[in-house]
Amino acid sequence: MNKLIMILSIAFLGFMSACSKSTTTPTPPNKNAANPSFTTGDGAIIAVMTRTSTTNFGFTTDIDLGTAVAVFGNLSTGTYNDAGTVTLNAKALTKNSNNSYVFTPSATDIKGIDFSTDIDWSVGTPTFTYNCKSGTGKGMPSGAKLDGTYTFIDVNSDFTVSLNNAIGNADSIYFQITGASKTILKVTGGSTKSASFTSAELKTLGNTVGGSVVVAPWNHELKTLGGKQIHVVNELALSRVVEIK
Repeated sequence: MNKLIMILSIAFLGFMSACSKSTTTPTPPNKNAANPSFTTGDGAIIAVMTRTSTTNFGFTTDIDLGTAVAVFGNLSTGTYNDAGTVTLNAKALTKNSNNSYVFTPSATDIKGIDFSTDIDWSVGTPTFTYNCKSGTGKGMPSGAKLDGTYTFIDVNSDFTVSLNNAIGNADSIYFQITGASKTILKVTGGSTKSASFTSAELKTLGNTVGGSVVVAPWNHELKTLGGKQIHVVNELALSRVVEIK
Protein backbone atom coordinates (compact mmCIF):
# COMPACT_ATOMS: atom_id res chain seq x y z
CA MET A 1 0.00 0.00 0.00
CA ASN A 2 1.76 3.11 -1.21
CA LYS A 3 0.30 5.56 1.30
CA LEU A 4 0.99 3.27 4.26
CA ILE A 5 4.65 2.88 3.37
CA MET A 6 5.31 6.60 3.11
CA ILE A 7 3.12 7.36 6.13
CA LEU A 8 5.18 4.93 8.20
CA SER A 9 8.28 6.75 7.06
CA ILE A 10 6.91 10.21 7.82
CA ALA A 11 5.56 8.96 11.15
CA PHE A 12 9.10 8.22 12.24
CA LEU A 13 10.12 11.75 11.29
CA GLY A 14 7.48 13.31 13.49
CA PHE A 15 8.00 10.88 16.37
CA MET A 16 11.74 11.21 16.46
CA SER A 17 11.74 14.99 15.87
CA ALA A 18 9.82 15.67 19.07
CA CYS A 19 9.57 12.68 21.37
CA SER A 20 7.59 14.61 23.93
CA LYS A 21 4.61 15.38 21.67
CA SER A 22 2.25 13.80 19.16
CA THR A 23 2.27 14.83 15.51
CA THR A 24 -0.35 14.44 12.80
CA THR A 25 0.86 12.23 9.97
CA PRO A 26 -0.01 13.52 6.49
CA THR A 27 -0.82 11.46 3.43
CA PRO A 28 1.64 12.63 0.78
CA PRO A 29 0.26 13.30 -2.69
CA ASN A 30 1.24 10.99 -5.51
CA LYS A 31 2.61 13.67 -7.84
CA ASN A 32 5.35 12.26 -10.02
CA ALA A 33 7.96 9.56 -10.53
CA ALA A 34 10.11 11.05 -7.77
CA ASN A 35 7.26 10.25 -5.37
CA PRO A 36 6.71 6.55 -6.24
CA SER A 37 3.26 4.99 -6.09
CA PHE A 38 4.35 1.68 -4.50
CA THR A 39 1.19 -0.03 -5.72
CA THR A 40 3.33 -2.57 -7.54
CA GLY A 41 6.35 -4.54 -6.44
CA ASP A 42 6.87 -7.12 -3.71
CA GLY A 43 8.21 -5.07 -0.84
CA ALA A 44 9.90 -1.93 0.44
CA ILE A 45 12.90 -1.24 2.66
CA ILE A 46 13.13 2.29 4.07
CA ALA A 47 16.06 3.79 6.00
CA VAL A 48 15.26 7.04 7.84
CA MET A 49 17.77 9.33 9.54
CA THR A 50 16.28 12.13 11.64
CA ARG A 51 18.48 15.12 12.47
CA THR A 52 16.82 17.29 15.13
CA SER A 53 18.15 20.81 15.70
CA THR A 54 17.60 22.60 19.01
CA THR A 55 18.69 26.18 19.67
CA ASN A 56 19.40 27.49 23.16
CA PHE A 57 21.05 30.82 23.98
CA GLY A 58 21.98 31.25 20.32
CA PHE A 59 23.74 27.88 20.02
CA THR A 60 22.32 25.10 17.83
CA THR A 61 22.85 21.40 18.58
CA ASP A 62 22.08 18.60 16.09
CA ILE A 63 21.11 15.08 17.20
CA ASP A 64 20.99 12.20 14.67
CA LEU A 65 18.67 9.22 15.17
CA GLY A 66 18.47 6.23 12.81
CA THR A 67 15.26 4.27 12.20
CA ALA A 68 13.92 1.84 9.59
CA VAL A 69 10.74 0.33 8.10
CA ALA A 70 10.36 -2.78 5.91
CA VAL A 71 7.36 -4.60 4.41
CA PHE A 72 7.11 -7.58 2.04
CA GLY A 73 4.05 -8.92 0.25
CA ASN A 74 1.12 -7.31 -1.58
CA LEU A 75 1.74 -3.56 -1.48
CA SER A 76 -1.56 -2.78 -3.19
CA THR A 77 -3.71 -4.40 -0.49
CA GLY A 78 -1.33 -3.98 2.45
CA THR A 79 -1.15 -7.74 3.04
CA TYR A 80 2.37 -8.44 4.27
CA ASN A 81 4.36 -11.66 4.70
CA ASP A 82 6.63 -12.89 7.46
CA ALA A 83 10.15 -12.16 6.18
CA GLY A 84 12.08 -13.89 8.95
CA THR A 85 14.98 -11.89 10.32
CA VAL A 86 15.37 -8.40 8.87
CA THR A 87 18.40 -6.29 9.82
CA LEU A 88 19.82 -2.93 8.83
CA ASN A 89 23.49 -2.34 9.64
CA ALA A 90 23.34 -5.53 11.74
CA LYS A 91 20.50 -4.18 13.93
CA ALA A 92 17.34 -6.28 13.94
CA LEU A 93 13.99 -4.76 13.08
CA THR A 94 10.96 -5.77 15.17
CA LYS A 95 8.10 -7.58 13.40
CA ASN A 96 4.62 -6.19 14.10
CA SER A 97 1.40 -8.23 14.17
CA ASN A 98 0.67 -7.28 10.53
CA ASN A 99 4.16 -8.52 9.46
CA SER A 100 5.54 -5.01 8.95
CA TYR A 101 9.01 -4.47 10.38
CA VAL A 102 10.26 -1.41 12.27
CA PHE A 103 13.31 -0.25 14.19
CA THR A 104 13.10 2.54 16.75
CA PRO A 105 15.80 3.75 19.16
CA SER A 106 15.48 2.65 22.78
CA ALA A 107 16.67 3.84 26.18
CA THR A 108 19.77 1.69 25.78
CA ASP A 109 20.29 2.58 22.10
CA ILE A 110 19.26 6.21 21.96
CA LYS A 111 20.83 7.07 18.59
CA GLY A 112 19.48 4.02 16.79
CA ILE A 113 21.10 2.95 13.52
CA ASP A 114 24.30 4.69 12.46
CA PHE A 115 24.17 5.57 8.75
CA SER A 116 27.53 7.38 8.61
CA THR A 117 29.34 4.47 6.97
CA ASP A 118 26.75 1.97 5.73
CA ILE A 119 23.14 1.35 4.75
CA ASP A 120 23.41 -2.44 4.67
CA TRP A 121 20.19 -4.51 4.55
CA SER A 122 19.80 -8.25 5.17
CA VAL A 123 16.44 -10.01 4.72
CA GLY A 124 15.50 -13.62 5.46
CA THR A 125 12.60 -14.16 3.01
CA PRO A 126 12.94 -13.23 0.19
CA THR A 127 16.60 -13.88 0.91
CA PHE A 128 18.85 -10.99 -0.05
CA THR A 129 21.40 -8.45 1.10
CA TYR A 130 21.70 -4.94 -0.29
CA ASN A 131 24.17 -2.18 0.54
CA CYS A 132 22.92 1.27 -0.47
CA LYS A 133 26.45 2.72 -0.20
CA SER A 134 28.40 0.05 -2.06
CA GLY A 135 28.39 2.00 -5.32
CA THR A 136 25.21 0.41 -6.66
CA GLY A 137 22.77 2.34 -4.44
CA LYS A 138 21.98 6.00 -3.96
CA GLY A 139 22.88 6.33 -0.27
CA MET A 140 21.39 8.76 2.24
CA PRO A 141 20.55 12.33 1.11
CA SER A 142 23.04 14.80 2.56
CA GLY A 143 24.73 18.18 2.32
CA ALA A 144 22.37 20.66 3.99
CA LYS A 145 20.82 21.81 7.25
CA LEU A 146 17.74 23.83 8.13
CA ASP A 147 18.58 27.48 7.58
CA GLY A 148 18.33 29.94 10.46
CA THR A 149 18.00 29.50 14.23
CA TYR A 150 14.30 30.38 14.60
CA THR A 151 12.21 28.73 17.31
CA PHE A 152 8.98 30.69 16.68
CA ILE A 153 6.54 31.00 13.75
CA ASP A 154 4.16 33.97 13.61
CA VAL A 155 0.99 32.88 11.82
CA ASN A 156 0.19 36.50 10.94
CA SER A 157 3.01 36.56 8.40
CA ASP A 158 4.06 34.32 5.52
CA PHE A 159 6.89 31.94 6.42
CA THR A 160 9.58 30.27 4.29
CA VAL A 161 11.29 27.04 5.32
CA SER A 162 14.80 27.01 3.81
CA LEU A 163 17.89 24.85 3.58
CA ASN A 164 21.34 26.40 3.90
CA ASN A 165 22.62 24.43 0.88
CA ALA A 166 21.32 22.20 -1.91
CA ILE A 167 20.69 18.59 -0.89
CA GLY A 168 22.65 15.81 -2.58
CA ASN A 169 21.20 12.42 -3.48
CA ALA A 170 17.54 13.50 -3.30
CA ASP A 171 14.80 12.68 -5.81
CA SER A 172 12.12 14.60 -3.92
CA ILE A 173 11.80 16.74 -0.78
CA TYR A 174 8.97 17.09 1.73
CA PHE A 175 8.59 20.49 3.43
CA GLN A 176 6.30 20.08 6.43
CA ILE A 177 5.00 22.22 9.30
CA THR A 178 2.95 20.59 12.07
CA GLY A 179 0.83 22.47 14.59
CA ALA A 180 -1.76 21.54 17.20
CA SER A 181 -4.57 21.04 14.66
CA LYS A 182 -3.01 19.73 11.45
CA THR A 183 0.05 19.30 9.25
CA ILE A 184 0.80 21.17 6.04
CA LEU A 185 2.94 19.20 3.60
CA LYS A 186 4.49 20.45 0.35
CA VAL A 187 6.33 18.16 -2.08
CA THR A 188 9.08 19.53 -4.32
CA GLY A 189 11.86 18.30 -6.58
CA GLY A 190 15.15 17.14 -5.14
CA SER A 191 17.07 20.33 -5.99
CA THR A 192 14.67 22.70 -4.21
CA LYS A 193 16.09 24.71 -1.28
CA SER A 194 12.94 26.29 0.14
CA ALA A 195 9.16 26.24 0.34
CA SER A 196 6.84 29.09 1.36
CA PHE A 197 3.77 28.86 3.58
CA THR A 198 1.20 31.67 3.52
CA SER A 199 -0.26 33.28 6.61
CA ALA A 200 -3.64 31.82 5.65
CA GLU A 201 -2.14 28.32 5.61
CA LEU A 202 -0.30 28.80 8.91
CA LYS A 203 -3.44 29.98 10.69
CA THR A 204 -5.00 26.55 10.11
CA LEU A 205 -2.25 24.80 12.10
CA GLY A 206 -3.38 25.76 15.58
CA ASN A 207 -1.30 27.48 18.25
CA THR A 208 1.21 25.24 20.03
CA VAL A 209 4.53 25.41 21.85
CA GLY A 210 5.35 21.94 20.51
CA GLY A 211 5.03 22.39 16.77
CA SER A 212 7.61 21.14 14.31
CA VAL A 213 9.30 22.03 11.04
CA VAL A 214 10.54 19.07 9.02
CA VAL A 215 12.37 19.04 5.69
CA ALA A 216 12.65 15.46 4.43
CA PRO A 217 14.67 14.76 1.26
CA TRP A 218 14.52 11.16 0.02
CA ASN A 219 15.48 8.95 -2.89
CA HIS A 220 14.04 5.80 -4.40
CA GLU A 221 15.13 2.78 -6.43
CA LEU A 222 13.21 -0.29 -7.60
CA LYS A 223 15.62 -3.22 -7.41
CA THR A 224 15.35 -6.94 -8.12
CA LEU A 225 16.46 -8.50 -4.81
CA GLY A 226 15.99 -12.14 -3.91
CA GLY A 227 14.02 -12.58 -7.12
CA LYS A 228 11.49 -9.94 -6.03
CA GLN A 229 10.85 -6.32 -6.95
CA ILE A 230 11.81 -4.28 -3.87
CA HIS A 231 11.47 -0.51 -3.41
CA VAL A 232 14.56 0.93 -1.72
CA VAL A 233 14.10 4.31 -0.01
CA ASN A 234 16.61 6.43 1.91
CA GLU A 235 15.15 9.41 3.75
CA LEU A 236 16.75 12.21 5.77
CA ALA A 237 14.53 14.24 8.12
CA LEU A 238 15.85 17.65 9.14
CA SER A 239 13.65 18.62 12.08
CA ARG A 240 13.16 21.51 14.52
CA VAL A 241 10.68 22.00 17.37
CA VAL A 242 9.00 25.42 17.16
CA GLU A 243 6.29 27.50 18.84
CA ILE A 244 3.42 28.44 16.53
CA LYS A 245 1.06 31.31 17.40
